[in-house]
Amino acid sequence: MAERRSLSTALSTPIPGVDPELVRSFVTQNQVSERPVSDRPIPAPTTPVEPTRPLPIESAPTPKSAPAKSIHERPKKGNRFQPVGLIPVTVRLRPEIAGALKRASLERELAGEDVFTQQSLVEQVLEPWLSSEGYL
Repeated sequence: MAERRSLSTALSTPIPGVDPELVRSFVTQNQVSERPVSDRPIPAPTTPVEPTRPLPIESAPTPKSAPAKSIHERPKKGNRFQPVGLIPVTVRLRPEIAGALKRASLERELAGEDVFTQQSLVEQVLEPWLSSEGYL
């Protein structure tokens, strides 16, 4: 474990490539010296910076029994303004149900099933029930 040191010791130890006055002003919440920003040295990066790529968006697979629906499709009845995309919903489940859902998800993923995420499994079960009860 690293040796603990006081704040004043840490501030007195220079950090390579960082303006010590800038560090001191950050810690003490004082204004940086009257020196204009353009006069302060800008440290060069020590390691090459790689450009970032956006992460791919994974879409949940649709159940085989139901026809594929567009998320932009308008609702048949009800609210005129329908949100687009996925809406986070939080529910509390008994431990045995949550464990069974997790196990089903993992086993289906290992078996290479198309529908294996907890979200898609819950959607696959809820959608027919909501339709049969007249909510969809």
